[in-house]
Amino acid sequence: MSRASLTLSPLLRYRKLWLLPSSSARAARQAFHRNPRLYHLPIVSETGQYQALFPKRSLIKAHPQTLLESLPWDSFPSLPPYATIYDALQKMEELRTPEIAITNEEGLYLGLITTDSLVRWWSHLGAVQEPGAVLILESYLRDYSLAEIAQILESDEIRILSAYLLRHDTDLQKTYIVLKVNSIYLARTIELLERKNYRVVGIHGDLLMEKDARDQLNALLRYLSI
Repeated sequence: MSRASLTLSPLLRYRKLWLLPSSSARAARQAFHRNPRLYHLPIVSETGQYQALFPKRSLIKAHPQTLLESLPWDSFPSLPPYATIYDALQKMEELRTPEIAITNEEGLYLGLITTDSLVRWWSHLGAVQEPGAVLILESYLRDYSLAEIAQILESDEIRILSAYLLRHDTDLQKTYIVLKVNSIYLARTIELLERKNYRVVGIHGDLLMEKDARDQLNALLRYLSI
């Protein structure tokens, strides 16, 4: 997938995985067993129309021969493939679900978007797997300048690989500026930043991999929910 892409289409998975309303609880358990990272399976009609997401929790006390149509579903809306990754993040946060179904304009099921897929995409977007470090700065919203920050870093021959803002924990007048940079030698840079009233509140070292990407994604979800 291109790192510049923001649409959901390239992230689609489980294109051929679905259950019918007439499927049995036994069939659903088998499908979940084959796909242990999923918490929902799509319910699709005989004609391919997406209907709902079936939650694993509905199987807890279900008899193996019970039909899914008689068990509780989560009637979560779908998204179109041209929706953006941020649309999916907001919908997942709103519905408290790690999966979202994707359908075409006729409502036909195309696949699932999962948080695992978004974590992998986020790790590329945030240059998580590039060597370097992450700096977290604190500043007043009215005062910060990404151009100024970039100039300070470049004066020390440090390049910004990615940058984004997070809402401050306690002060709505402030923001956190999260920077991934291509160096772990930051003592002089931190001194220069603090001279310009950018307070460094966090530093994370080299070799940031998927766990860090998941932490960043969760932070973004919390920000979008505000």
